[in-house]
Amino acid sequence: MAKIIKINGEIVSIGTNDGGIKEVRTTDISFTPVVGDEVEVYETENNLIVTKKEEKKNENLNSGININVSNNQANAQPVYIANNTKAVNKVVYCLLAFFLGGIGVHKFYAGKTSTGILFLLFCWTFIPSFIAFIDFIIGLCKKADAVGNILV
Repeated sequence: MAKIIKINGEIVSIGTNDGGIKEVRTTDISFTPVVGDEVEVYETENNLIVTKKEEKKNENLNSGININVSNNQANAQPVYIANNTKAVNKVVYCLLAFFLGGIGVHKFYAGKTSTGILFLLFCWTFIPSFIAFIDFIIGLCKKADAVGNILV
């Protein structure tokens, strides 16, 4: 690939692939030359045509691996707030409380491991099931934020 190696007034020196140097007047070039520009040189018996090589932009976006990463703070888990509360997804929490609340799965999901263990230990008494149903109703009544999280 030929490059512009020197600009001296009205004369532009172009280094060619074969190690030679071609000199062209700036009036014969249809673009503003800058040292380091990659150019293509076409030569006939009477004419010398110099064009600036266009940089290829990713024309084929489907080839290779394309990774689109979005790092939104709103999607990050877990989010702990003051007073030992945690932001959890409302739908997931309510479903866990309704279907698996008797063994404390919704408490483990909310990050309250010790309470989850107590629910698990006393699940044979069905008391955790009643408490989980109350947690389910409370979860349904809480207003979710923009991404669907509630504080538990």
